[in-house]
Amino acid sequence: MKFLLIGITGKMGSGKSLFSSFFKKKGIPVYSSDERGKILMNQTEIIKKNIIKHFGKDSYKKEKINKTYLSEIVFKNPSALKLLCSIVHPWISIDFKNWIFSVQKKTLYVIKESAILFESGSYKECDIIMTIISPIEKMIERIIKRDNLNENQIINRLKNQISNKKREKKSHFIISNYTSVTFLQKKADKIHELFNKLYTNQYGKRR
Repeated sequence: MKFLLIGITGKMGSGKSLFSSFFKKKGIPVYSSDERGKILMNQTEIIKKNIIKHFGKDSYKKEKINKTYLSEIVFKNPSALKLLCSIVHPWISIDFKNWIFSVQKKTLYVIKESAILFESGSYKECDIIMTIISPIEKMIERIIKRDNLNENQIINRLKNQISNKKREKKSHFIISNYTSVTFLQKKADKIHELFNKLYTNQYGKRR
């Protein structure tokens, strides 16, 4: 069956998960690479062994991924992030393909949400890419509430993520998350209508 694969990305704290949730409420399947990656890192033994081998035993705490420890390493060192991606991404790719197989017959398009859509190379699979951008003050505010990090830690991590300028060059839509949740939701509504039209134009009559 034909379907459109939509990629959603953005810096940490930009609001990409919130934006994705609006589509999920409309019945659109959403695959969160970040969430599935955490699950796979906790449940897949070969991933565990390779992470411990390259990043040390402190990468896991009580059999669970030590997100704080690992994040401190990979968000300060692009090479370390690349290494972690090489360990985890092949398994995310398999997991995503299995997920696609289970949902593709039920929808006109699916969404793959990933903070490292470009770094992992996943963007190459997408028909359309959307990048969410937000003021740094807003991102810092959201991350402090969500992850209990201090401002310096957040700024350092944001600096080591791919720039919005680079993301925008490879994106079809730039979504500004500058104002209210309601405003962001209205953008999602309009884009949902557009994707339905794109599907009809590209593949013919809707299922």
